[in-house]
Amino acid sequence: MTSNIDSLTGPAQLTRPSPYLGTRNFAMRFTSTPRGARLARRLVAVRLDEWGVPYGSEAHQAVVLVAAELATNAVRHGHVPGRDFHLSLRVTEAPGRSRGSR
Repeated sequence: MTSNIDSLTGPAQLTRPSPYLGTRNFAMRFTSTPRGARLARRLVAVRLDEWGVPYGSEAHQAVVLVAAELATNAVRHGHVPGRDFHLSLRVTEAPGRSRGSR
């Protein structure tokens, strides 16, 4: 897994969405290592900012914190040699609601 955010392909590559889109999705596999968990946290932060949830906002910080915790737990407690973990993020227009999965 490379950490070049500008060269993402597949389901993780998204164009800058219109603010009128109802749902935005981000999904990607990461290596089950501390580096994979850090990259997952960073990509979640970048995607949220691109989707209009700016760095430093309360919502941005909360979602990045939850994503980082889930990724770290997946690496630390769910690690199986040779297996990656999958992170999926969905942002909808419903204010005050967020949901993550790993």
